[in-house]
Amino acid sequence: MSRNQYKTSYLLRNIMKSSEEKDQVKVGEFISALGDRSFCLAILVFSLPNSLPIPGIPGFSTITGLPITFIAMQMVLGRKSLWLPKKIAEKQFSSRALAKMLSKAIPAVERLERLLKPRWLALTSPLGERFLGVLMVVLSLIIALPIPGGNFLPGLSMSLIALAMLERDGIFLMGAVCFALGSIVFMYKIIIGFFTWVGHQFAKLF
Repeated sequence: MSRNQYKTSYLLRNIMKSSEEKDQVKVGEFISALGDRSFCLAILVFSLPNSLPIPGIPGFSTITGLPITFIAMQMVLGRKSLWLPKKIAEKQFSSRALAKMLSKAIPAVERLERLLKPRWLALTSPLGERFLGVLMVVLSLIIALPIPGGNFLPGLSMSLIALAMLERDGIFLMGAVCFALGSIVFMYKIIIGFFTWVGHQFAKLF
């Protein structure tokens, strides 16, 4: 996976501008347009709707959660290019709604970029990406669970990790990984509590 020479906010602005030109776009076409930056940039874009306190994008739920798992698994395998199943690649979402979401997210990304710079590059190496892929798989599976409000912490975790990888900032990446691990522990307790409550409700029926 080659590294890009542009700031992440610049890449997001390009995506936003191209998205404003269409009403609908297929997931496969969107991924192809990202080129060799597709892995982390795709995860960043797909996780952002779960990271922001704004209404969801119609149709965008089809490319979060489990579909992100496909991307993360290919990071683990060290693939050079991204592949998605045809059923997912053919899904469409509102590109104008995506552009609107990005317009709200880019200022926050730009503020974070002021703190980011290439350092501790070993952590952002291809080998590091494989280990992060495992973490992304776990986070994406949590997003896929039908838990009210359960998307925010894992979505934010993936956005921060993807941003750190794109900017090649190993120190920020360490902080993002710690945040992600804390989010997993917190969500684990929430999930256990949820299913325990459901079990008690069923028990009252019998």
